[in-house]
Amino acid sequence: MPKVLFVAPSSYTLSGLAVWLDYLLPGLRSRGWDACLGLVSGPVHNRAQDYLASHPGTGGVPVHTDTCTPEGRRRAVTRAIRETAPDIVVAVNIPDTYRAIVCLRQKRRRTPRVVMSLHGIQGDLIRDVEEYREVLDAVVATNRLAAALAREVAGMPAGRVLYAPYGVSSQPQAACAGVGTGLPLQPLRIVHSGRLEQDQKRVRDLPAILKGLDAEGIAWRLRIAGTGPEEGWLRQHLDVPAWVGRVEFLGHVPSERMAAAVYAGADVLLITPVWETGPLVVWEALALGLPVVSSAYVGSGLEAALRDGINCLLFEVGDTEGAVAALARLARNRALREALQSNGRQLVRERYSVGASVAAWDQALHAVIGLPELAAPPAVPPASPSGRLDRWLGPWLAETLRVLTRRRWLDAEAGGEWPHSHSGLNRQEDGAFWRTASRLDRRDSLAQPGPAAGRVPARSV
Repeated sequence: MPKVLFVAPSSYTLSGLAVWLDYLLPGLRSRGWDACLGLVSGPVHNRAQDYLASHPGTGGVPVHTDTCTPEGRRRAVTRAIRETAPDIVVAVNIPDTYRAIVCLRQKRRRTPRVVMSLHGIQGDLIRDVEEYREVLDAVVATNRLAAALAREVAGMPAGRVLYAPYGVSSQPQAACAGVGTGLPLQPLRIVHSGRLEQDQKRVRDLPAILKGLDAEGIAWRLRIAGTGPEEGWLRQHLDVPAWVGRVEFLGHVPSERMAAAVYAGADVLLITPVWETGPLVVWEALALGLPVVSSAYVGSGLEAALRDGINCLLFEVGDTEGAVAALARLARNRALREALQSNGRQLVRERYSVGASVAAWDQALHAVIGLPELAAPPAVPPASPSGRLDRWLGPWLAETLRVLTRRRWLDAEAGGEWPHSHSGLNRQEDGAFWRTASRLDRRDSLAQPGPAAGRVPARSV
């Protein structure tokens, strides 16, 4: 029985990553893998016991450090690898895993294959791929654009870039009440689900869209599921006398309650993001027969899943007038709604079911075992000193002293305890990254369906 260890954050108990791990680990076990979860742990933000309380069926190995220095994090991951002795380690936004593997390989210890699970279309993550490409046995991307960026921007060899999308339950469930009935829909019952923030999700587009619906004479109601830093701004700008009783904030809704508490009784899911690697909320809505109106976000092009007028309605990112037109079209056209329902369900069954996702990961992990071994990696760039002790004594001796004196690292953010990437981009570099990502994503027409499985063929930019 091959063994795989997933090293993942424990700070986000309500995230999409947690939902993914909830189905992936038991799914892999059912396919003959000894799949275990290593939950990174620190003094304040990353608390493995809190994660396990929210996900009691997961089981997990704590990967703990009190000091949270680069050396402390490397030692914690190394201990977990030695204790579990996996054949493959999958790093889920925990790049300290790669430094642990480098140390083990340089000491000629038995080391597992190491895989980066790529869940974001972000410049810092792609730069991590580039920095560690001589260490990584493979990258498994959940989105085809992310896979293309790993190959064509980070320089990861094409044969070591694999694809395994997210999945949702495709079991027959009760249809969302009201969808597909009446002409036109009055009122149009809109759901928005996701983290309430601006940089990626563009939630500040919502008031303009609602004003546009009023101007079109489309009656509406809006339910907002999720929390985030923009919740206060949204509450303030949606607190309009004419909209009293028409906007409802649901807060965080657990994934297992989304169908009953959010999607049931809705007519459409509306999302407005700049980029996505899924998202899961879209596949969930389509599986239930809930039509989707979405921005043509970066990540939707090469994925070639969302097809305007076929299984969803699309508008350009930031085009609130286009969003209004799509919602009005949906409200007034019963035949369109029914076609979107049928085609959306079919898309999830074929490409984004839990079964398809688990099968893709099973195939990817077996492929990793079969890859030729990498040469011994060169020394990776040293981490920045964590303080005066590192500069005076060196990281190894300084960390030993911190452990003996029980020093604890207290950081204001979860990413300070356990960083999600080791790379940073300045504003100019970030702008260049997004121009490249957008260009890569638009190479295929959104109207063309993507292949059901496998990797995106490499192309020149």
